Amino acid sequence: MFREIDRLRKAARKSGEPILRDKSFKLLLSVVEEKKPKHILEIGTNVGLSGIAMLYKCEEATLTGIEIDEEKINTAKENYKKFGVEKRAKIFSGDASEILPVLTGEYDFVFLDGPKGHYFEYLSSILPVLKVGGVIFADNVLYRGMVLGKAPHKHATIKHSMENYLEKVMNSENLKSTLYEFDDGVCITERIK
Repeated sequence: MFREIDRLRKAARKSGEPILRDKSFKLLLSVVEEKKPKHILEIGTNVGLSGIAMLYKCEEATLTGIEIDEEKINTAKENYKKFGVEKRAKIFSGDASEILPVLTGEYDFVFLDGPKGHYFEYLSSILPVLKVGGVIFADNVLYRGMVLGKAPHKHATIKHSMENYLEKVMNSENLKSTLYEFDDGVCITERIK
């Protein structure tokens, strides 16, 4: 099953899809396996492969995805069906900036891989639905190395948003965060109170 996911991940990457890099993907699965979440929120579902892998690692879990691209939603739904997880996965179609503020329920794992310029904005909507002990796994937080260095003017908004996001999660007394500088940067944040 994971062999088939890897095959599809490679094919999606070749076709230009922004697929989670291999080292980050392995870290995601190891954190999910360790934390064993029951309710997963995925911001930026894409074609559903990371979500499927997380559901395979946690057979009791359900997944709620948010994706704005209808074509990707349709592909994700096909993939959910192909891997037999369609009863445990649902996708909200639309802009996460509009969906997150009205999201209800509680989540113990959030995979944040949506539009990079909105991470800081999303955080204020994620924290109210993240259980104590819950984890945010944020990908691409170093944004092609620009967050730790200089960024061209056209990337200034994304750089600024990521800097604010990292500042907040690294320095909040309610959160404990670890930054991994491989691939494009991953930040794992646990809500401790």
